[in-house]
Amino acid sequence: MADMFDLVIAGGGPAGLEAARTAARFGLRVALVERKSHPALLMRSCAQMFLMNMDSLYNETMYPAPQQQRWVFPANNFSVPYRGGYRQFYACHFVAPNALDRIEIGDYGRNASGAGVPAYVFDKAALLQGLFDACVRAGVVFYTGRNVVYAARDAGRITLTTAEGDRIAGRYCIAADGVNSRLAQVSGLNRRRRFINTARAVSYYVEGVRFERSEAVILGMGWERRLNRPLPFCLLPSVYGPEEYWLYVSGEQDFEYLVRESAFRRWFGDVRIMRMRANVVNNWSPAPEPYAGGIVFAGDSCWFAEAENTGALMSGHRAAAAVCAAAHRGAAGRSAVHAYLEWWRRNWPEAHDYREFVCYPLFNRLFSEEEYVYLHALVNRTLTWSLNPFKLYERLMEGVRPHMERIGRERPALARKIAGFRPDMALQLIAPAARSGFANR
Repeated sequence: MADMFDLVIAGGGPAGLEAARTAARFGLRVALVERKSHPALLMRSCAQMFLMNMDSLYNETMYPAPQQQRWVFPANNFSVPYRGGYRQFYACHFVAPNALDRIEIGDYGRNASGAGVPAYVFDKAALLQGLFDACVRAGVVFYTGRNVVYAARDAGRITLTTAEGDRIAGRYCIAADGVNSRLAQVSGLNRRRRFINTARAVSYYVEGVRFERSEAVILGMGWERRLNRPLPFCLLPSVYGPEEYWLYVSGEQDFEYLVRESAFRRWFGDVRIMRMRANVVNNWSPAPEPYAGGIVFAGDSCWFAEAENTGALMSGHRAAAAVCAAAHRGAAGRSAVHAYLEWWRRNWPEAHDYREFVCYPLFNRLFSEEEYVYLHALVNRTLTWSLNPFKLYERLMEGVRPHMERIGRERPALARKIAGFRPDMALQLIAPAARSGFANR
């Protein structure tokens, strides 16, 4: 016999917890099923950046309100509790393989002085704990340490079955089980999407890092000389300590080469690993809509790559609000949550071309080490401040385009590479990795 609720939610990340909090506050009896023993445990790599309003993300201009211990989403008319710490950073820098030349997004000096707008890293465990506590106060029933393996739709309800033998049913169901969503598979949603690839990476929290203008997101490109290949990495301040940084690379071998042998080794002369996390991400094209088999999808479960923490919160809140409105009308089916489907369409796939997300890393595969250094040295003005991950390629080209005539004169082959790259080529460049067996569905 299944436990019966108004709403069952799969997944206890930002989207699932915010959906549960919203629905319970609006009067529904809610159950949330989470595979971890506690939602606030952090298992996967996460940069923990708060993507605030240097640039609109999903048509929202969210901002932190530290004195009120909240994050505010004014366009969507809600806020969430956050009682954790912050660490400011002031720019986003592309750094060449020589570890010297930079293309700079954001005026580092102005933002650091207080005259501009800084950005923040935050403590994701504190965010999840605050949402969990709010859910408990609102009466949400948690099933932790459970892995959802199947969902069945019958007699006006959705029943979730776990590997541990639970059967939990609700009149409505929200899937917020992440980028590797099980419910997206079993509901048939992924049959309407294009599988792109599987990406694997490791993140290291390190101390003993020293370099100029260090309070920034560093999108660096080391170079593995022995194999003559690029070695991309991301480095940014950590919220856990003033001397700690978060370093994201593809694996242990790249970490060792980066900090011991590349030109960046002078940044890592006294590097000490404090902790490690990893992730495996299955990348799919966005779903045509976040609904299948009677299930409403939120956050990463129906989007390309990651919705970011802020995007997940918006999606979870909106999905729950639509379900609550449907429940109080006694409505069911796709048309009952039409408001959420329309919001998602307008603010996600119509606001952002998911192919732009992969343009920056794939664009960089076109160049040799020497060409890469040349381009970074060429761009000599500060670019528009934005952390929007869909705008990285656009910002890079904002710096490169004014120099195309000069590049054409001095490096005609390089000019042809740049001119020949288009955003719609991005998925074609990724596809060979998937076909070669790199993908693991």
